[in-house]
Amino acid sequence: MAEPTTKRYWKSPEERDADPQFLEAAAVEFSGLETANRKQLPRRDFLRASGFALAAAMTGCSRAPVEKAIPMLVQPEELVPGRSLLYASTCGACSAGCGVLVKVRDGRSIKLEGNPQHPLSRGGLCAVGQASLLGLYDSQRLMQPMKNGKAGTWEEVDREVTARLNELRKSGGAIRFLSGTITSPTLRAALSEFLGGFKDANHVIYDAISHAAILDAHEQTHGVRLLPRYRFDRAEVIAAFDADFLGTWISPVEFTAGYRAGRKLEADPPRMSYHTQFEPRMSLTGAKADRRFAVMAGELGVVLAQLAERIAAKAGTALKLAPATSTPVPAAYLDELAARLWNARGRSLVVCGSQEVGEQVLVNAINQMLDNYGATLELDRPSFQAQGDDRNLQKLIAELESGTVQALLLHGVNPLFDLPQAAKLEAELRRVPLVISFAERVDETAALAHYVCPEPHFLESWSDAEPVSGLIAVTQPAMQRLGATRQLLETLAAWSGKPQSALQLMQESWRKNVYPRGQSKQPFQAFWDQAVHDGVIEVEYQTVASTSFRTEAVTAPAFASAPAPDELELVLYPKVGMQDGRHAYNPWLHELPDPITKVAWDNYACVSPALARRLGIAEGDVVRVTSRDGLALELPAYVQPGQHDRVVAIALGYGSRLSARFANIGPAWMDALPSVNEDGVVGKNAAPLADLRGTLRYHRPVKLTTINGRRDALASTQTHHTLTVPERLAPLNGKRRPLVQETTLAAWRADPHSGVHEHETKEELWPADHAYAGHRWGMVIDLSACTGCSACVLACQAENNIPVVGKDEMRRNREMHWMRIDRYYAENAAGDVDVAFQPLFCQHCGNAPCETVCPVLATVHSSEGLNEQVYNRCIGTRYCANNCPYKGRRFNWFNYARDDRLQNLVLNPDVTVRSRGVMEKCTFCVQRIQEAKLQARTEGRSVEDGELQTACQQSCPAQAVFFGDLNDPHSQVSRMMSNPRRYRLLAELNVAPSVGYLSIVRNREEEPEKEHHG
Repeated sequence: MAEPTTKRYWKSPEERDADPQFLEAAAVEFSGLETANRKQLPRRDFLRASGFALAAAMTGCSRAPVEKAIPMLVQPEELVPGRSLLYASTCGACSAGCGVLVKVRDGRSIKLEGNPQHPLSRGGLCAVGQASLLGLYDSQRLMQPMKNGKAGTWEEVDREVTARLNELRKSGGAIRFLSGTITSPTLRAALSEFLGGFKDANHVIYDAISHAAILDAHEQTHGVRLLPRYRFDRAEVIAAFDADFLGTWISPVEFTAGYRAGRKLEADPPRMSYHTQFEPRMSLTGAKADRRFAVMAGELGVVLAQLAERIAAKAGTALKLAPATSTPVPAAYLDELAARLWNARGRSLVVCGSQEVGEQVLVNAINQMLDNYGATLELDRPSFQAQGDDRNLQKLIAELESGTVQALLLHGVNPLFDLPQAAKLEAELRRVPLVISFAERVDETAALAHYVCPEPHFLESWSDAEPVSGLIAVTQPAMQRLGATRQLLETLAAWSGKPQSALQLMQESWRKNVYPRGQSKQPFQAFWDQAVHDGVIEVEYQTVASTSFRTEAVTAPAFASAPAPDELELVLYPKVGMQDGRHAYNPWLHELPDPITKVAWDNYACVSPALARRLGIAEGDVVRVTSRDGLALELPAYVQPGQHDRVVAIALGYGSRLSARFANIGPAWMDALPSVNEDGVVGKNAAPLADLRGTLRYHRPVKLTTINGRRDALASTQTHHTLTVPERLAPLNGKRRPLVQETTLAAWRADPHSGVHEHETKEELWPADHAYAGHRWGMVIDLSACTGCSACVLACQAENNIPVVGKDEMRRNREMHWMRIDRYYAENAAGDVDVAFQPLFCQHCGNAPCETVCPVLATVHSSEGLNEQVYNRCIGTRYCANNCPYKGRRFNWFNYARDDRLQNLVLNPDVTVRSRGVMEKCTFCVQRIQEAKLQARTEGRSVEDGELQTACQQSCPAQAVFFGDLNDPHSQVSRMMSNPRRYRLLAELNVAPSVGYLSIVRNREEEPEKEHHG
């Protein structure tokens, strides 16, 4: 057996350095009331609150009023009360166009799953897609049109708007339609026809998180402005320059699925791509890279130029691009990377998230020399997932300044929040005679519109999407509309004098444009029905006529000057949960801890540990970021390992008026700390610090100053729930079992058991193993595959009716998520930090320590290996939480249910809504287990492997979760449990968990350093 090769991992610098305050907080973690910046709750107030709660509980024991139900006289086809139906559709949370399956129960949508038949997303669904269901039942969503800030009717809006538009048609006035990326071919065609009726009309597209430089660069190098389709599944060597393709870049679910396909050690033959990341801050993608370098955004052009020179030399071409300056990356490594890329020509991929067109041209040149076009980048079948043109956006702003725009229609964008110089833009918008917004909610821009014509939620709509040429997905309504909303398709038809339903318009468009591209000879109705049933259909794609590569376009980019000695480089970025801020209304996303920082309910100024030491900054200290032109932003600081020492990073998407609803979300009687800032919104809007010069740019020089005496405690979830084994519980031989086990690819090839601790059988106090005559449910997590994206956390929340508790409660360590993803750091030999993600939840132990201490037998062991929680028995002693070594149990402090009948429609009727004072935890989605068993029994068969999936497993874009029957030797989970990389967490405690983990394998030749575990 090979000697385990492990490093010392830690969650925070305080844990790494054994900070006394951290150790003191860990010692009282389960007291529940200790929190920084919080006054002790007076005993009298606590008793008063408890007495009120008791009275309310006693009142609730009275007999409920009798409700009479009228049975259906005519049973709808395939509808069985209490049974769910699945409808294939397309996610509308962003422009990636992932496929979803909508779970509908008794006429209401209750859950979104990934569609496994979708060629791009392959069954995965991101956290934002999972959380978008909550927007359907949002009581603040507009349910009728608005006129000058007041409720209106469609009749009067149509009458007045049509008259205004007819005047523009006659006068030839300028009308502009401003939107985000539109992937729907039907809507694009309808919009083109609508604007064609005006003499001076233009459709301007911009994306709040812009990728315009990629399209502009291809216009220079290939003669056509497009976004290529990136095929990470075909890449054996990947070099990414500030492109967070696993987290937020363009289409992360699609890219994660492709990335996973190239890194499957259990495949035949095994595959393990090599991935290098260059970036200024620690991103989700950088956390998974085999090699990572912290490089300022302004230095990316230098690194790209030096890499291009090396690859050109191998191709026999002389290029002189890089300036005669020192490189931020060791020259020896650039030589190594160039060799790796060259040896993998046609099987490599270089991607870049920079908004500098010259740098993107260099990326195109590198991919061209590596023969990647047509292999790992598809130009003839491009992507339509990002279509923004920042140059046209600037032209529109100039037209607004000149006063030439007579009508401005806005769809899917919020420029007064997304763009810099919003105050100036607001003044220009107020001068436009006619402003119409199609927003679902009153955002910053819709508040200024003369008319707001709200669209329905995508789960109430008919639409389509073509995220990639030739791949057309269908969006179908999964339930009736909840209000008097209307789709843009229908609105454009009504204002053109040809009112039709969205379904009629879509079918008409498909007959004309999509059906002729179909490859089958079936009639249109059969073609349509198949597309609606499957949710996606592939048709003949229309080849883009690009030219051969234009070598004359390759020139040295305009290298950014370094910040002055007293300046830093500001980097703006989107978070996995909040993205560009369009979902700021969604509390599920606010409460989702960021995968890297593990902070919820805020944005903050990230600084490196070295910079924090130099400036005397601690986590939570309020700092001021000031640009050269005087723009300033004050935010709490967060110390982020792995970040460049001269970079301060701030997340976009916060500070929206859509988040003002979350003011003081905590219980008022607890003297709650405010959950919002002085502006009455969550976080601060950092978009004013962006720069619109040719393209939207997200880095600039700034100064960072501290503000003495001001602090804002962050809601971090990685400063508690620590699983460090105390010294007194260490095994007798003095060795500690690591929480994260890992090895290198070279070591794994030599010995598949490399890096895994094997455990000898121990004597135990339990009389014998539990007998499992039927099923025995278990789970395995592949840590090499897990990206930490947190889609599973949101899927679990949506499936199991987990409440939102708010920032104040999270600062008291009282989050309610049944599962969490622990993020660990470890210094590596290259001087950077390695990152490991470890999903953690109830381990359903065979020798569960929680079961032995419960005085009322509220936690029991089932005959199928599940650790079950009986809510009606639980009296809230929390003994089980104290005795759980995995910190996987959650105590429900309050009745979090709100008196919002509309929002309560999101609750899953298969799962109990818990009351205060009980303990809750992961159940392995026991409701799904019971449903699968019932269905199998009805059909006279056993449960088949793979037909039963937990919520976290079903949503995982990386397919890192395996679940099934351990008593079935042929099941996938049994095979994974027999994998040589499998280990159990804290197995030395002999609690016999039913969850296994597959060790991390990093694609490195060198062995990791063997370090002790603290």
